[in-house]
Amino acid sequence: MSASPPICVIGVSGFVGSHVAAELLDQGHAVHGTLREPEGPKGAWLRERLGSRGELTLTAAEVGDRDRLAAAMAGTEGVVMCAGVEAQEPRTVQVMLSAAENTLRAAHQHGITRAVFTSSTGSTNPPDGEPAIKREDEHVSDAGQQIAVGKYSPAAKTLMEHRALHLGAELGIRVSTLNPSLIVGCGISEQPSPAERWFGAILRGERMADRAPNGSMSMIHVQDLARLHVAALQREEARGRYFGVVQSWHWQDILEALDRAVPAYRAPAWPEEETRTFPTRFDTRRRDSLGVPLRGLDAMLQDLVAGMRQRGTLPV
Repeated sequence: MSASPPICVIGVSGFVGSHVAAELLDQGHAVHGTLREPEGPKGAWLRERLGSRGELTLTAAEVGDRDRLAAAMAGTEGVVMCAGVEAQEPRTVQVMLSAAENTLRAAHQHGITRAVFTSSTGSTNPPDGEPAIKREDEHVSDAGQQIAVGKYSPAAKTLMEHRALHLGAELGIRVSTLNPSLIVGCGISEQPSPAERWFGAILRGERMADRAPNGSMSMIHVQDLARLHVAALQREEARGRYFGVVQSWHWQDILEALDRAVPAYRAPAWPEEETRTFPTRFDTRRRDSLGVPLRGLDAMLQDLVAGMRQRGTLPV
């Protein structure tokens, strides 16, 4: 095996997938990326923005088409599955199950023995309530319960993980999943990232204008998440689920960090008479075993703001 073998990235035009591809290219890997229309606008901007970093090949494939996925994986030695559907509707479950099944069976055709999947912390919420400390190798959501209340996207991730981990063991493929929540950073494409839209709405006063919610949010920078994906792929001992979060912060702390990053913005004051809820706590030992340094809250938001200013999406 060469030091930097070719890797297949499924969903290469997405927010996470494009950053994973960029990280792989920067580390000297050739990348075989899949997307629906390689000759369309998304393929054009991928070639423009990533083509100079290394060898990038784009193939038309959807997660429901095993033959096309297999064609994209030819000549590669690992696969990162970043494609996802967030729609809260029943079909999302079947799409993500197909993604797990077809990715791993296509990989098995080529003798690929390592795969990483982008999942979500939505699969780590045990049905009996929030634990004192979350552990990814212990706490799992109840997909049936999620479906019963219309949470099809987290149910889909829960079931995708279960299928991927069990099928990987059956086929002899080392499978890891990364489980993020709110992913901070700008997209490589010209389209605003979810974080740009979310924090842009806050800065415009469309969200949280009067006060912060009395809750918390776990976050990670998109480039750090991409590095965690690549580390999980590269480390022979890596397998199973890994939190893709730095930690969870109370929303008041997040808004105050945004205040520090944007001089024109003022975070609303927290009501003195109200006690803040405690943020979710994560056991991050497995995540830390991947050896990737992660940005803190202020660094994440400062980088996001700098990127939004450069892209012209900063509203203040």
